[in-house]
Parts: sequence; structure tokens; C-alpha cells
Amino acid sequence: MALLEINGLHAGYGHVPILHGIDMTVEEGEFVGVLGHNGMGKTTLLRSIMGFVNVTGGSIRYRGEEIHRLATHKRSRQGLSLVPQGREIFPNLSVLENLTVGAIGKGGSTERIEEVLTLFPRLQELLGRRGGALSGGEQQLLALARCLCNRPSLILLDEPTEGIQPSIIQEIAEVLKTLRQQHSLTIVLVEQNLDFIASLAERVLIIQKGEITRQVESRHLGDAEMMGEFTGFTAHSH
Repeated sequence: MALLEINGLHAGYGHVPILHGIDMTVEEGEFVGVLGHNGMGKTTLLRSIMGFVNVTGGSIRYRGEEIHRLATHKRSRQGLSLVPQGREIFPNLSVLENLTVGAIGKGGSTERIEEVLTLFPRLQELLGRRGGALSGGEQQLLALARCLCNRPSLILLDEPTEGIQPSIIQEIAEVLKTLRQQHSLTIVLVEQNLDFIASLAERVLIIQKGEITRQVESRHLGDAEMMGEFTGFTAHSH
């Protein structure tokens, strides 16, 4: 049984349909990428899984249970967590306070913070700094660390490299590799950065106009004969 199974998913905003019958599965411990240009439905897909977008048809099953009518906070308690595009940290709280909010969100312990910080040496030096005073890359690291404080089993990552300096993109990649290899976390990564997604995901789903049009093994993303299809995606992860 797949950890996440989506069948015939239709979703949108008001009377504007965005997703048109999405089918996808994610196995426990798998790292799956979703690649697509702006406006193709990537963010809507993640927000539908998390419960922020109205689902008008189809099903979302998590550990075999239908969840598409569950409230967002109940999905979070089951282990789903979204790191949104734009990061959405608390700008007026310190780094440590942001992490504390994450740690106690599901009734957890602040002891988790120390464990998470071992993955983020850069944040260890910034614990007293306001979130809003961090660089974009540092805010992205904080958003990911805060998510981990909540002990998720499935992380939904929405374009974590957008507007981030290359050195921190590499840090994010290393953290995600560690999470996959040492902690067996399941991750769905939405991206436009071709190199970044290819270096992390085992397979990549191509989304166009609200539909999954094909699946590609990440090792084939750089094949010359396929590059024409991916013209326009960024290709600089380092």
C-alpha cells in the first residue's frame, strides 16, 4: 500500500478549475519530484494534498485512509507537513521561537529542536535573530527546520530554491539527502530547478495544465534528446 495515493483529483479556486484528474502515488521513504512551469498546477497540487484548496473530485488517500475532507490540522497530526513557497516563517519571532512553534504544534517537546539543529549548523548561530532579519536562504532553512520540529512523515516542499543563493541551495540539498538516507522521510518536491530536482528525486512527474503528462526517472532528465521538452527550466543547483 502506497503512503500517499491520489486518484482522479480535481481542484481549483472558486469556479476556476486548476487540476484536471491528477493520478499519482508516493511510496513510504520515496523522494518524488514534480516539475512544471509556473501556472501549471504544482502549488495547487501540494495545497490540495494539505487541505488548503477545495477538492471538487477524486480522492486523496494517506496510509489507506481517505483524507480529502479532513481539516488541515488533522492532516498535520497524521504526519503531513507543507513547506510553502514564500516560506511563511514568523518574521517578528526569533529563529528559536519559530522552531519552538513548530515543535509544540502537535503537542511535541522542545527537545526536538536540539535534534533538528544538528542538521542546520548555520541556524545554530542565528537562534536569537528575528526571522524577518534573515536572508531568503536562511529563511528557507528555518522553514524546513521548523517543519522537521513537527516530526512529519511526509514533507511537501514547494519550490525551496526560488530566489535562493547557490551556497544555500547546496545546503538545502545536503539536508534533504540526509533526511532521505538517514531518517527515511517521504518527500514530494515541487521545483523548476532541473539540476536540483534531478539530484534528489528518484523519479519526476511532469505537470502541464493541471495534468500529470508523464513520469521520468531523474537520471534521464539530462539526456540530450529530452532537453528540448524542459527548455525554460533553470539548471543551476551549485
